[in-house]
Amino acid sequence: MQSFLSKVVSQVLKSNPTLSNITFVLPNKRAGIFLKTILKTQLNKATFLPRILSIEEFIKEVSGFDILDNVNLLFEFYGIYKTHTQKDETESFESFSKWASILIQDFNDLDSNLFDTASILGYLSETKRIEQWYPDEPHASTMVQKYLSFFEKIITYHDAFQKHLINKHSGYQGLVYRMVIERLDTYKKLNPNQKFVFAAFNALNKAEETIIQNLLIDKQATIYWDHDEFYEKTNNQSAQFFQKYQRSWPYYVSNDFEWKHSNINTSKIIHFHGVPKNVSQIKHVGSLLKDLQKNGQIDDTAVILGNEKLLPSLLNSMPSEISKANITMGYELQNISLSSFFQALFNLHLNKSKRKGEKTYYYKDVNNLLNDPFFKAQWIQFEAIEKGLKSIMYSDKTIFISESKILDLVYQNDKINRLFTLIFTGWEADINMILTQVIEIIDILRKGTEQNKLHIEYLYRYHDIFVQLSNLNKNYGFIDSINSLYQLFQQLLKTEKLSFKGEPLEGLQIMGLLESRGLDFKNVIITSVNEGFLPASGTNNSFIPMDIKLEKKIPTYFEQDAIFSFHFFRLLHRAENVYLIYNNITDDFGAGEPSRFIRQLEIAKSLGQLNHVTFEKKTINPHLQSDPDSLKSITKNDAVLLRLKEVAKKGFSPSSLTNYIRNPIDFYKRSILRIEEFKEVEETIAANTFGTIIHDTLEHLYTPYLNKTLQEEDISAMIDKAATQVNNEFAKSFSLSSIASGKNYLAFEIAQQFVHNFLQFELSELKRGKKIKILGLETAIEMEHSINGLETNVKLRGKIDRIDEIDGSLRIMDYKTGKVSPNQLKIKDWSLLGQDEKYSKSFQVLCYAYMYANGTTESLDKLLLQSGIVSFKNLKEGFMPFNGAYITDDILESFVFELDRLILDLFDKEINFEEKEIAGFKY
Repeated sequence: MQSFLSKVVSQVLKSNPTLSNITFVLPNKRAGIFLKTILKTQLNKATFLPRILSIEEFIKEVSGFDILDNVNLLFEFYGIYKTHTQKDETESFESFSKWASILIQDFNDLDSNLFDTASILGYLSETKRIEQWYPDEPHASTMVQKYLSFFEKIITYHDAFQKHLINKHSGYQGLVYRMVIERLDTYKKLNPNQKFVFAAFNALNKAEETIIQNLLIDKQATIYWDHDEFYEKTNNQSAQFFQKYQRSWPYYVSNDFEWKHSNINTSKIIHFHGVPKNVSQIKHVGSLLKDLQKNGQIDDTAVILGNEKLLPSLLNSMPSEISKANITMGYELQNISLSSFFQALFNLHLNKSKRKGEKTYYYKDVNNLLNDPFFKAQWIQFEAIEKGLKSIMYSDKTIFISESKILDLVYQNDKINRLFTLIFTGWEADINMILTQVIEIIDILRKGTEQNKLHIEYLYRYHDIFVQLSNLNKNYGFIDSINSLYQLFQQLLKTEKLSFKGEPLEGLQIMGLLESRGLDFKNVIITSVNEGFLPASGTNNSFIPMDIKLEKKIPTYFEQDAIFSFHFFRLLHRAENVYLIYNNITDDFGAGEPSRFIRQLEIAKSLGQLNHVTFEKKTINPHLQSDPDSLKSITKNDAVLLRLKEVAKKGFSPSSLTNYIRNPIDFYKRSILRIEEFKEVEETIAANTFGTIIHDTLEHLYTPYLNKTLQEEDISAMIDKAATQVNNEFAKSFSLSSIASGKNYLAFEIAQQFVHNFLQFELSELKRGKKIKILGLETAIEMEHSINGLETNVKLRGKIDRIDEIDGSLRIMDYKTGKVSPNQLKIKDWSLLGQDEKYSKSFQVLCYAYMYANGTTESLDKLLLQSGIVSFKNLKEGFMPFNGAYITDDILESFVFELDRLILDLFDKEINFEEKEIAGFKY
């Protein structure tokens, strides 16, 4: 089927033998490239090609004005805002930039549609005044007065901004359209023989309508539409604008509407493919492209990304067989990997602080910068610096790193000396100097990534942005702080895009929906055909409320939906194979709902309005290659057994044996392979560190009273010293400034409370007449243990938190900062002691009792020994002994039997280290 642009060229050539005075005007530059190729094909003689302009180029030519980008407009507008706002009411550039872009867009909408801005903005101001009118409160608050004053000044801002831009022969698009209207007659007189051909348009703003109608009436233009009968038969909103033009343009009273075809309801196949989630959609696109490449159809194929954020995923999923692909879409800078580096760079300086008169950086900000994937990939020298920084943090016991210590590390490496000097120093200078430093950082990074062309493109784009900001700030000086610069940078990331360049006429075409205007392809693949993407979510991001827009007929997201509708259905006009791929997984918030466009096609088919179209529906389930989630198993070879003997000789602690019970693989890693847990900087106190602080505090407080019977005044003295001692113990692990606020402060207070409560409990025991004598604190204990059937002796070792005597009976006491209940120290089935982790606390206190009893000649009957736990979170239970009773020979005999069985299993070569699974999860 002949493409739309090809038909336009054929029609123009019929009525215009020579094209020297013809100018084609199209929605975008891309359509112009295709048009130029079609002209070359259809012209049978050597001749000059006609001029081909995008609509933007056309209005710039007629008006003689430049269209400014968003950043330039912000700076220009802020100057006007400051001039027409009282000094005490003027917001900083940082605050201004958060709302000014929205107001500029409102100005653009009003001017491009030729509204009487004074009337609309005046009406808006009066509406706001009525909203804030309360009969019972004749005098508005200061805040309300400022609010109303702002809306009253909007018309002043608009008029002054417009006048200022006109004087500079530049403006936002809406203003430039107004200038075209004013200067169109002059332009026509200067170009009396020029003929314009407008093609591939759909939704025109009022200014465009006026311009085109003016040229049509004067017979200086023709216009060709790509309308379809399907829209009117199905009452589709895509027909909205075409019907309006046919009905309201005087030109069509005596001229035909060109053209209305019947292209959608022709022989074609529309494939509806429901695929779960985004990544699966892109993977499915990759498989479709592979088939099209195999069939030699890839050169007439377009992939339309409904969700443009999926572009990187698509590029990574492209079949290797496809050698040529052209991307015609901008990719938002915030989605580029390099953006995370600049985020980390700004956060580094936004969060820095002064401590003891020196600049310091928050360790996470430093880590985020050094570990940024883009940054780290280019500079392998970072590893040594990372290790040095971690060493500093551990030795200084702080989460803040001084600038001098960072630079000391950096200066040891000449290759990165300059880069890190720029990153860490000089950020107290004025903003222009900071921008110069950022530009130099980019230049250094660019030299370090010469082998990666894509990364170079990323860096060039960011280089352009910072150069533009630098030039603007040199001219205007509005950016006065790093925070202002960061806020503006954040906004730019959301609006600015990286444009890809390639061969537009060869290979696969990848584009967004708007880039497809005027183009036709045999095979069309559209992704993310879901509500929220096609069409996009409707929002009213504007100072003008929705009700006023509807009343005054200002375009809203309803018109935007109609535009999306036309662009979507227009892709179906001349396609033969259409693949509509949508996410078929619906979540609680409605995401995953198929687009209304799919529903409209289905309804039209059911009503016989698409009788020539074949529908093919599929649910695509991704083929996941999953290995069975088997539990790890490690055999015990001779080397493992030899290492076990070394560990046994050094000594098994109760915690290492309970670690084996909990998960043998964990025991293997720690005890056999000697892999230590990764040591992280403690920003907030860890549970084990908290426990150590409590233990060490109590040891220090009770040490003066070793082998003494405690008196009430002894406990009172300890209570007086407790707070200071807790503070001292915290200082061993943290700087005092780090426990002055936040979670660490809470932990500090809780530690003080735990110690205070325990001492109060001890005091209450003494007041009840209890006699308590401290016999040992943090007592190291060990013994040799022989097992029948094991050729080597096993050493057992441990450290008992406290040994005391109370009213003639002996207690082995283990402190726990977590909550422990008496039930956790009871055993019904002894065979589970060495198998089930829930008995770990019983195992621990019995092990201590066994080692202690082994070191004394007295019988258990005389010792009256209890072994148990004091839980600081359950202090009301007091000391909780095993089984709530004394340790007997029978108890220790049962324990030793289970202990022997556990250790024999540990040394059994036939019993592997097996990973445990608990409640469906690998431990």
